Amino acid sequence: MTKFSASALLALILLLALLPSTRSPANASPESEDHHKLGNNFLVNQNFELALKEFNASLKLDPNSAATLVDRGTAYNGLRKYALAIADFNSAIKLAPTNYLAFNNRGVTHFREDDLPLAIKDFDKAIEIDPNQPIAYLNRAGASLAKGSGLESARKIESWLRKTDWKGEYAGHASVLAALGYRQGGNPAPGNALLEEALKKTDRLKWPYPALKFLTGKLSGKELLEEAESSDYDSTQAHCFLALKYLTGKDKKLAQTHLDWVVKTGTQNSVEYWIAKSLTSQKPTSSTKSSPSAPAVKQDASKSAAKAAPAKSK
Repeated sequence: MTKFSASALLALILLLALLPSTRSPANASPESEDHHKLGNNFLVNQNFELALKEFNASLKLDPNSAATLVDRGTAYNGLRKYALAIADFNSAIKLAPTNYLAFNNRGVTHFREDDLPLAIKDFDKAIEIDPNQPIAYLNRAGASLAKGSGLESARKIESWLRKTDWKGEYAGHASVLAALGYRQGGNPAPGNALLEEALKKTDRLKWPYPALKFLTGKLSGKELLEEAESSDYDSTQAHCFLALKYLTGKDKKLAQTHLDWVVKTGTQNSVEYWIAKSLTSQKPTSSTKSSPSAPAVKQDASKSAAKAAPAKSK
């Protein structure tokens, strides 16, 4: 099992968009601020119960802190107390209607509850508030792929990639999701062109560069899994990417094997885990029911692992 620094664990929480606030509440008392900071430290390390305790203490002193409400909602999300998480995000939005993280993280909660239309709506609002933040684009793409409507998100991501000229640590991941969205929408040509540009402009030494090579036919599925095997997060992504590719090729039985692998073995702190979870929870095909290698899996699997953001540490 790979071990991670605090900064890598922050990245792990980040993409699934459970990103804690980076600043203390304005005008907070020193004691409230201390509880909030300590809660964030616990949150980054995924110690959700202790984080919750600190956020409760902070909110007792400063009940109108939108930042602390977002962070407590994030802790509730980590504990799968989704109704409480959404209540906190709703309260934060009332206090701070332009809080990017409140919409983004509420969208993640809806995503985890498999309420994909509401998730997409929240990610759209987060993008509207801050169109330069990549995280909501990636989360929206994940929810759209799970919903079977990846084409619109693909176009949004392509627009963002071209605006940023593939700069930043999320460009490779964004390119993969956009290409898969174009394929899911039956229009692979723009996605293929996007992949070729990504091969030239993203760091070939970093994940998910092997996925770019796989989707352009320069790497086999087996080779992709071998490239990913040292990282739980990369393996989760690789199996999900394989499944989505096979689904667009109408090979549902093979796709299901990879989806089941993600649900049983993958790290939950990734967009790809929840794509697979959503697709697997949908009505299985007859071939899935009868195949011993692709059982219909309903349970969650918790595995501490690589990261939930494309920037990762190995």
